[in-house]
Amino acid sequence: MNIKNKNIPPDKYNKRQTAKITIKSLAKEMGISHTTISNAWNNPEKLSVELRERILCYAREMGFQGPDRLARALRTGKSDTIGVIFNDSMSYVFIDPHDIKLMRGIAVRCEEQNINLVLIPLQKGAANATPSLTTLVDGYILNATHNSAAIIQQTLARHLPVVTLDFELPEYSSVSIDNASAMQDITRYLLDKGHRHFGIIAFSSRPGAQGMRHLVRAVTGDNTLMLTRVNACRSVFREQGIPLSTCWLYETQHDEQHGELAAEALLSTHPEISALICLSDRFALGAVNYCQRQHLAIPQQVAISGFDNIIPDANGIGLTTIAQNAERKGEIAVELLLNNGPVIHHVLEYQLIVRETA
Repeated sequence: MNIKNKNIPPDKYNKRQTAKITIKSLAKEMGISHTTISNAWNNPEKLSVELRERILCYAREMGFQGPDRLARALRTGKSDTIGVIFNDSMSYVFIDPHDIKLMRGIAVRCEEQNINLVLIPLQKGAANATPSLTTLVDGYILNATHNSAAIIQQTLARHLPVVTLDFELPEYSSVSIDNASAMQDITRYLLDKGHRHFGIIAFSSRPGAQGMRHLVRAVTGDNTLMLTRVNACRSVFREQGIPLSTCWLYETQHDEQHGELAAEALLSTHPEISALICLSDRFALGAVNYCQRQHLAIPQQVAISGFDNIIPDANGIGLTTIAQNAERKGEIAVELLLNNGPVIHHVLEYQLIVRETA
């Protein structure tokens, strides 16, 4: 048998072919402690650069790529992996501008800590099958989820560290802006502009909830983010004496196309509506598309507001919106999850940005 790599003695080569290489066997061959060999992968800061490189070089020559992470996870209960659970399908995270920024913040902090990520959508495939928790993780980030979903209950039952985004569970840390105050700011601003008939375009209060209703009754469900924002608008309407029977809510899927369909339904059924409050910039862009298609002047006939400041220009018109730092939100979530310290509800700053649509 020809041995192409002259740096590997024949007896070492034969061992590589016949025996499984482990940290212990490397330690014996190199005359170094098992802990030192392990530190080359798991705690590199404890070794000098020269010693770590010598260990890694020898390991490569022996065909050893590093310790078995799965075996370590099963042995120690630590996987160096966190799961991110979110309401939509897997592709949503790579399409929605807000979630792209959020995931960038999460990924940056994970890279710094050599932590892996697992994305867990609540909607899985065309059949929306309920996902299962089969991946070993050290904790979860819950991103504005439907709280009664089976997977959320499974997650909480595992008693692992959890951080929530855009809603609070008393026993777990969270990161969010003050969504109620932000929506109240938008609503009061539009009222100050003289608007008295409103339509709200929102994501679903509970899985599958869609369609139009007035706001005489408080909105209920299990999507805390949606409920917080919509009921904040409703509370301002009541404070200002606006009849709730003249204010309409449309729940729908979260994208521009459904925002456009919602605007069409609201404005064609209730043409007296002069302001559309959208729970996201994506909904707002859909509403702008509809108004432009119908030659409805913005904001003279219909004022439109969004949320997130991810689409500052909507088809050539500056979008009035709420700005928040989604990337920083993701960074803080990872920091809180990995620290696993006392419960902290971290409140980020936000800003009402007034542009041409309102």
